[in-house]
Amino acid sequence: MKLAIVGAGVAGSYLGNRLQEVGHQIEVFESSRKESHWPVCAWGASKNMLETFSKDVGLNFDNYVLHRGKKLRMDLPDEKIEYLDLKGLVTYDKYQWEQDLCQRLRINYGFHCNPESDFLSNFDYVIDCTGFHRSLLPRSPQDFIIPSYEFLVENVSGIDEFYVIGYKGARGYFWFFPLGDGRGYMGAGDIDRKYYGISDFFEKNPNAKILRKIGRPIRLSPPKRMLPFYNDNIIGVGESIGCVFPMLGEGIIPSLICCNIFIDVLNKDSTFDVGLYEKRVLKKFGYYDDVYRIVRLKMDGKLNSVKHFKLLMSMYRNMKREEKRFGFGIDFEQMNRLLKAL
Repeated sequence: MKLAIVGAGVAGSYLGNRLQEVGHQIEVFESSRKESHWPVCAWGASKNMLETFSKDVGLNFDNYVLHRGKKLRMDLPDEKIEYLDLKGLVTYDKYQWEQDLCQRLRINYGFHCNPESDFLSNFDYVIDCTGFHRSLLPRSPQDFIIPSYEFLVENVSGIDEFYVIGYKGARGYFWFFPLGDGRGYMGAGDIDRKYYGISDFFEKNPNAKILRKIGRPIRLSPPKRMLPFYNDNIIGVGESIGCVFPMLGEGIIPSLICCNIFIDVLNKDSTFDVGLYEKRVLKKFGYYDDVYRIVRLKMDGKLNSVKHFKLLMSMYRNMKREEKRFGFGIDFEQMNRLLKAL
């Protein structure tokens, strides 16, 4: 098939590489210029999963790992502290990983696409991998985002592990993800736009140098709330259709899982079964909607451990089943402590 991929981020680069390898004609359209193209997010994900995705495209993931986490410290309201035992959570060179995936792809940089773009009719299918922007698909009335921004920093001392501050009411969080050698990603997402922790970080690290400042809203709405997934010959993949874990705002692994669902459906027949694709995506990420409901209830001050026990058990059981996918241990008692503390 002749396929256009709009967006050269984690989903677009991976999907383009996989589809071109099996013989499809791929052309990628990326809105940013080549010299300024930069993968947003803190570059943290599960090594357990990324090893497999990398192998699928002929890459050795060990070559990209920057920091292997052992503990994640989480500061909670009322001076409470929790530590997560990490079982594969790493930071990796996401920029180089995506660049290596794009080496053999035909990419048009600085090319802004919209649903009325004339080029759409030249392809069998156009794949919307534009993430948060969802540039080619209709907006969802249930979309929900958290404003955030982050800094790529260097010359950081006294902090060399994953560190998170959870805001009261689960209304946001601060993060520091180490990249090694005194570098890291630091930032915050906050529905109230107060971004606690950022000024304190710079006060404690007066020698920290800002290399990049990036504004990047985080989508929390899961796939069930991001319909439609397609419009005419346009099909959404990854974060553009809500493949983000709502509790963490993490979309790397969910987006890559979504890519593999797309590939499996495409390989079944000479035409793409959009109904089957939608059904499989909704099934795979079904419990994300329970997690999303928990987050929204907590934000609204309405989460009750008795009344919403089934929701909490759904989140726990599914996260426990996918423990390797998250890269940290899942413990029911600790999960309850975290939710009560927020």
